[in-house]
Amino acid sequence: MIRTVVVGYGLAGREFHCPLIDRQPELTLYGVVARDAAKRAQAEAERGLKTFASLDDALGDPNVDLVVLATPHNIHAEQAVLTLDAGRHCVVDKVMALSTEEADRMIAARERSGQMLSVFHNRRWDWDFATIKEIVAQGLIGRPLLFESAVCRFKAPQGWRGSVDASGTILHDWGAHMVDHALQLGLGPCRRVTAWLFESPWTGVDNGGHGRLVMEFENAVFQAETSRICRIDRPRWWIVGTEGGFVKFGIDPQEDALRAGDIDQAHEPESLQGILSTGAEGNPEAHTTVQRRVPPVRAHWDGYYGNIAAHLKHGESLAVTAEQGRDVVAILEAAIESSRDGRTVSGSWGR
Repeated sequence: MIRTVVVGYGLAGREFHCPLIDRQPELTLYGVVARDAAKRAQAEAERGLKTFASLDDALGDPNVDLVVLATPHNIHAEQAVLTLDAGRHCVVDKVMALSTEEADRMIAARERSGQMLSVFHNRRWDWDFATIKEIVAQGLIGRPLLFESAVCRFKAPQGWRGSVDASGTILHDWGAHMVDHALQLGLGPCRRVTAWLFESPWTGVDNGGHGRLVMEFENAVFQAETSRICRIDRPRWWIVGTEGGFVKFGIDPQEDALRAGDIDQAHEPESLQGILSTGAEGNPEAHTTVQRRVPPVRAHWDGYYGNIAAHLKHGESLAVTAEQGRDVVAILEAAIESSRDGRTVSGSWGR
């Protein structure tokens, strides 16, 4: 069993990492780190876990094999380096870090320690993204030209997630998942980045209320948009290809099911299934358009920690590498530069 400690018992640690780790037969949830005594008492009461007041205390326990950092983004690098240099494997919640310099320090610590470092990009296992990958792979819309990915809500961020110093911009939350999705679609390297960051109306929130990021690939454009100030719905996905298109409303249902206590009860009503539009009888030149609902590919968030266990126990290739996490950080760095300077930033990110 891989004895695992989760650092942080807030939303991410308590409601995402702990229950997902508990589901893996080769991982055991050994303990929780929380500075706040009330949080430690909560972890003890809810899960009967060993608790630690600091990461140093946890690293002083020789039984700890794997450390999961569910902490504010601005301390990921410091904590990951400390963990890796102490000879422990490390999973860091997304976003990996707030700068490529921090990400590079983390990767250097992995190299000198020989330990594993991975980033929790669990939304690669969202049903909608798994469905889109299959649609693209099967050529059902021809060559994809334009992707629009959006999560737009009207809700103030809580705690440190509204602080630019602790969390980065609004794009460093959902936007980080969207950037990762773009880089996993086989579109090749991202060549140009243009972004807009709009202020938040919420008191005490200084990391933006709405963000839009456009990534240009060789033959396709991917737009990521996320908002906390949007009072009107828009599609989660809107995709145009040379021979068809796809539109999807609604967020992946696994988060709500997990937080309700049983991720296996996740369900998506037919009304939220994506719609595939193509030419009649598969003819891309047909004037008549045919639309049909597409049942989702039911990927599972277990895929992330299942891969971590398989990598550590059986040598399976790591699904989410530190280098991939760094690519996301680099694009978000370019997005900040673009929005600040009012220009498009050129480069080469991803593969």
